[in-house]
Amino acid sequence: MSKHALLAALVLCPALTLAQAFPSKPIQLVVPFSPGAANDFLARTLAAELKDSLGPVVVDNRPGANGNIGADYVRRAPADGHTLLIAPNAYVILAAMPPQPFDFLREFSPIVLATALPFYLVVNQEAVPVASVRELVEFARARPGQLSYASAGNGSPHQVAMELLKLQTRIDVLHVPYKGMGQGVVDLLAGRTQMTITGFPAVAGHIKGGKLRVLATAGSRRSALHPDVPTIAESGVPGYEMDSWLGVVAPAGTSPAVIERLNGAFNRALGVREVREKLAAQGLDVLGGTQQQFAETIRADYERFVTVVKSAGIKSD
Repeated sequence: MSKHALLAALVLCPALTLAQAFPSKPIQLVVPFSPGAANDFLARTLAAELKDSLGPVVVDNRPGANGNIGADYVRRAPADGHTLLIAPNAYVILAAMPPQPFDFLREFSPIVLATALPFYLVVNQEAVPVASVRELVEFARARPGQLSYASAGNGSPHQVAMELLKLQTRIDVLHVPYKGMGQGVVDLLAGRTQMTITGFPAVAGHIKGGKLRVLATAGSRRSALHPDVPTIAESGVPGYEMDSWLGVVAPAGTSPAVIERLNGAFNRALGVREVREKLAAQGLDVLGGTQQQFAETIRADYERFVTVVKSAGIKSD
């Protein structure tokens, strides 16, 4: 063996040994919200599948402070790959609105982009008699300041998604924040607000009932659940993109070898047909991919959100 080859082997040896010894105890998969939500369902579905490749995976719900309690717990945990966080893209939105109690981009290491929860542009069919995004833009431009939209609160993905649409289409629509989309949908149905961008489960029943109309999906791609619904970008707003996603992250400083091992295990779990079917039934589009791809998504989203937050003067509750 040459001198250079020996040196390379010595450098790689500790990383390979670490990856082979990992995990050395049960993995804690922290969900920063209460049981029952999409991120909790994702965690429990993956945990059941990961036991064959990683051993026991324990789901730990740590709700509170809009997800900050769970995130704070994980960022302070040892960076050994045994404590992981189910992270929504809301953390990237918050990072664009400093000051925050932690820096998501610097204090966590991306592992895998797991799923997308498609957001849809929805209107009250009676109050806004339009059938497309182009018609909505024309309708709103003819009524500046007269229409309003519901969101799940100041700084929520719902607000950022709508403010991005306003920025790119130059429409004047008022923001009405709620503490969650429950009451927001009630007022949307009553016509007190006229539109929203939200996850499909929140409005599915009312769409079937004919009270609400879906105009487009807000993501970068059509949803596998509703392939006939166009994206906002396809509907006359080029470049519009607002993906709502869930990923898995570890504390910053976690070994690249351990991250790679985790990425492979999560991707294998996400590729199992039964897993994909269970997640699809909950409205989740399975993604997967490399750690680098997830890191690029986070960075691109952050840059987009900073622009929207500054332009619209968005502040979190």
